[in-house]
Amino acid sequence: MSPEPSETQPPPGAVQWRLARRCLFILGALWAISTLGRAFSLYLINHAPLVLVAMSPMGSHVLLATAVTNPIALLAVTTARRLVFYTPTFFLGRALGPYAIQWVEARARHFGRFVRFLERLFARAPRLVVLGAAGPTVSALAGMSGMPLSTFLTLATVGLVVRLWIWIQFADLFRGPIEQVLVWIDEYWVPGTVVLVAILGVTQWRRLRAARAARADLHELGA
Repeated sequence: MSPEPSETQPPPGAVQWRLARRCLFILGALWAISTLGRAFSLYLINHAPLVLVAMSPMGSHVLLATAVTNPIALLAVTTARRLVFYTPTFFLGRALGPYAIQWVEARARHFGRFVRFLERLFARAPRLVVLGAAGPTVSALAGMSGMPLSTFLTLATVGLVVRLWIWIQFADLFRGPIEQVLVWIDEYWVPGTVVLVAILGVTQWRRLRAARAARADLHELGA
């Protein structure tokens, strides 16, 4: 179950590229939803915390939501939302195989080296890596390796539940300060949202330019 690329492996075919494009579309939609959630997070965290986590399951959002929602519901929503993102990433790795890693290395040299490190670690203990460090990169590596989807989802779910439960219990230790922060956020969420939207607008514009360049690289890779 090694994800190590082979120099003689043929490039992805038409079916694989169709799957990759569908995965990228889903990931792009999830990214847009997450950005929208972050933009209005100052309102949602006090009035609809589970909606915020369902849109953008960032660790900081989960941390703040512990003070205003049921921990079991928070755990379930956060786990489900992250798995929704990991699954198309898994199939993206399945579709592109080692070419996904080559693309990452071309786009970001230092990050590509980190991915190669994860590849070597994954080749030695794939199930342990998924269990202990499930995330987008590990999901893609699991797809590349040929790991069954059922195995990946089981391990990723168990690992996520354990890590998130520890995070929720840690946040509960600081419930008092978190509640004070939430009161301040509720008082100033309108001007705060204006500033946050402006910052996110600039940031996402830059990322969109990078994403377009990345899609161009993918088209060149599939040519």
